[in-house]
Amino acid sequence: MSKTKRLSLPRGLLLCLLVLTIASSSIAVYFLYPFTTTTFKHVQEGGAAIVDALSEQNPNSAFEETATEYLKAAGMYVDVYRSSAVSVEFMKSFPAGYELIVFRVHSGTSRHGVFYFTSELYDESKYQPEQYRDELRSAKDYEGHPEVFAFGAKFVDSYLRDRFRNAVIVGMGCFGAGISYGTEEEVVIEDVQVKTEPNLAEAFRRQGAMAVIGWDKLVSLSFSDQASLRLIKALAVDRLTVKQAVEITNREFGPDPVYDSMLVFHPEQNGDKVLQIHAPQDARVATREFCAPLSQHAFYAASSAMRRVD
Repeated sequence: MSKTKRLSLPRGLLLCLLVLTIASSSIAVYFLYPFTTTTFKHVQEGGAAIVDALSEQNPNSAFEETATEYLKAAGMYVDVYRSSAVSVEFMKSFPAGYELIVFRVHSGTSRHGVFYFTSELYDESKYQPEQYRDELRSAKDYEGHPEVFAFGAKFVDSYLRDRFRNAVIVGMGCFGAGISYGTEEEVVIEDVQVKTEPNLAEAFRRQGAMAVIGWDKLVSLSFSDQASLRLIKALAVDRLTVKQAVEITNREFGPDPVYDSMLVFHPEQNGDKVLQIHAPQDARVATREFCAPLSQHAFYAASSAMRRVD
């Protein structure tokens, strides 16, 4: 009788293979699946947030003052987040509970949908899993400023779950409605061919938003500032429905004279909804401003220095 020979691997080699398998599996999990342990707070009812990532690059104190005036007249308190505070980590920990959120930010579109810009300078070595999963991408505005991180639909679904319950979101940047797909791989805000299909807007809706209002194409900032003020007044002071507020703003201002863009909203079935305003527990209607410890100029300088060192 012939005996069957059994192959056996050295114990050390088996251990190495086991370690490599575990390591490769851990790396795959690290890059493929987000860790959503970021803590966040829940603000009290009756609040609006103005996320002004352009407060240093393109300041408009009149916009902030007038928007705050309208919102306070409607009985809401207002939290203003300055550009130096609008980082990736800030967005991951964005508070829940606001009834109106205004994103005064640049935004652009790509083959992966619409992305809202943060103020954090882009660094290829940072947030690599998030970049791999297309939650974050690099983005650059048309004014020649350095590239920054921008977040899209997958970021919203991964890190901002249930954060926008019954809120109205206003995207003031190019393609801010979140319903466009561009033809380029990178995030662009130039005049590119786009197709219309909800992506970022739908992600906001999945995470509880009542409606997302924004521009369907490119838009000039000065025009967006003026028209968005009328939209905020229509929503908060005049208490118009989402559809009525968009229609009256478009009727009074018309399309952007440079890019021919118009305000649109998603989803269409919520056009009859109105901004939910609950009186804050504190009868005093306040405005709070949030900034990072560094000024925006110092923030950019420090970030640039870190990139040079790396």
